[in-house]
Amino acid sequence: MHRSVEELAIQAEVSLDYILRLIELGALEPKRGDAMYGSRDVGRVRILHAWEAAGLATEDVMELVRAGELSISWLDAPVMVRAARPDVTFEQLCAEAGVPLTTIRSLYEALGFAPPEATHRTRAGDRELVELLKAFMAAGASEGPTLRLLRVYADSLRRITKAEGELYESEIEEPLRRSGHSERELIDFGARFGSGVIAQLERTILDIYHRHREHVWIEHSINHAEVALERAGLFEKVAKPPAICFVDLTGYTRLTEERGDEFAAELASNLASLVEDISRRRGGRPIRWLGDGGMFHFKEPVAAVLAGLDMVESAPDAGLPPMHVGIHTGPVIFQDGDVYGRTVNLASRIASHATAGDVLASEETVRRSGREVHFEPIGPVALKGVDQPIDLFQALRAD
Repeated sequence: MHRSVEELAIQAEVSLDYILRLIELGALEPKRGDAMYGSRDVGRVRILHAWEAAGLATEDVMELVRAGELSISWLDAPVMVRAARPDVTFEQLCAEAGVPLTTIRSLYEALGFAPPEATHRTRAGDRELVELLKAFMAAGASEGPTLRLLRVYADSLRRITKAEGELYESEIEEPLRRSGHSERELIDFGARFGSGVIAQLERTILDIYHRHREHVWIEHSINHAEVALERAGLFEKVAKPPAICFVDLTGYTRLTEERGDEFAAELASNLASLVEDISRRRGGRPIRWLGDGGMFHFKEPVAAVLAGLDMVESAPDAGLPPMHVGIHTGPVIFQDGDVYGRTVNLASRIASHATAGDVLASEETVRRSGREVHFEPIGPVALKGVDQPIDLFQALRAD
């Protein structure tokens, strides 16, 4: 959207006098004839205004620019471009959407942003956020759980953007600085690099989300179908069902919170190297990676149990925290390189019940594992999302 100098002041939420001052200082170009200001100008004004609020006068910034010691080209990188702000306050949005301001404030808090006041102007996307919240609630979800879902979205995206920044600083910018690049050169390089990759990053993130979402909803549909198949007694007709094995690192979340994302990435890499090697030697196939663990498919249940024991026993020598494993045997459905169904869900629930060093297996897995492994019963266990308690067994090396 293009705009006049007056509209630029409104969109950037500054005074007209401030815009005229930036033009006079050379921080903004004066527009002639039909030329108008665009989104990049809005971004530049907002950042310069934020610098001033922090005590760094635009006059000082432009003096460094004129001296060739600083560049403000980074202000024009795509990361700073934002859609125009609608001429609507949150009070108006609340009235139109039929949602109280307290709910919108709670929504902003869930997303990690400062809660807006009634007189604040909305941003592009605010109306869509409110309509999304309403859609979930209209379908029967209550406000609290829906806000928790949106908090998961926001926390995940914050971690993504933080990881981007950390990688850029450590792997790209710091080597350039050590090679003698000035701050101006670093800023210029960052602006060019951002212009080249930001659109690609956004497309990639959206594509990954689409793929994961497709898998989740395929699984949801298959779960409904399997309920009907089970009631018809068809599950028992599968002669040699495979086993699904979930392996997880114990205490992964706490460790990564204490030691950061770089440590988490190192742990994930070491885990993947170890368990992939073990699973393949035992005839298994890696299916899905979850950061702190993975899911594996084995044609033979006993192979899954032996692989699980190998994994938990090998963790200390690999410098990994203790592992825990859950295994269930039953029919699965392959689709787009992933596996789905009740068997997968039960294996995941069993793994969640396991503690450090445990290899827990279902009764069906025990029944099909022969005498190569010893199992100690631990009794019926109530698992989250499972209607009835199921019998679980602790796997041990046979004497």
